[in-house]
Amino acid sequence: MKFLSNKEKRNLINKLESILKVELNELKKEEIIYDEKAKVYISNKLPIAFEKNNELYPTIFLIVEKDIEIPYIIVNDGAKERILNGADVFRPGIIEFSENIKKGDIVLILSKDNEILGIGVSLMDYNEIRSIEKGKVIENVHYFGDKITEIYKSLNK
Repeated sequence: MKFLSNKEKRNLINKLESILKVELNELKKEEIIYDEKAKVYISNKLPIAFEKNNELYPTIFLIVEKDIEIPYIIVNDGAKERILNGADVFRPGIIEFSENIKKGDIVLILSKDNEILGIGVSLMDYNEIRSIEKGKVIENVHYFGDKITEIYKSLNK
């Protein structure tokens, strides 16, 4: 683990602000640690971002902690367990979704009882999702129970 320099921290926060389309001013005041093995950025015992396939993503924990509004999809009970095991989201399992979803957006994946299951990347725009009955719609990049969840639990014992 290493502490980020001010420049590295600025770059990270700027990327996250660009992805989430929000200001993260309070993060600018906090120290941020990078776990090179897990490729996770941590601030105040909170995993805030991670790298996967050379892309930067916010964590569920950052989205919840800072109450950030992003596009969402709601899935049925049949899809819930699969998503919690890392599966991508396919059209038949989707009950509802935001009208503002665009291809490439970070999307919150919710169960029908409003439980946060994970976050993913939309592979389609709203109109495309509406027009199909089957096919992969969201790539699951982070879900409850994954490596990042384990890091969060170990930091907050």
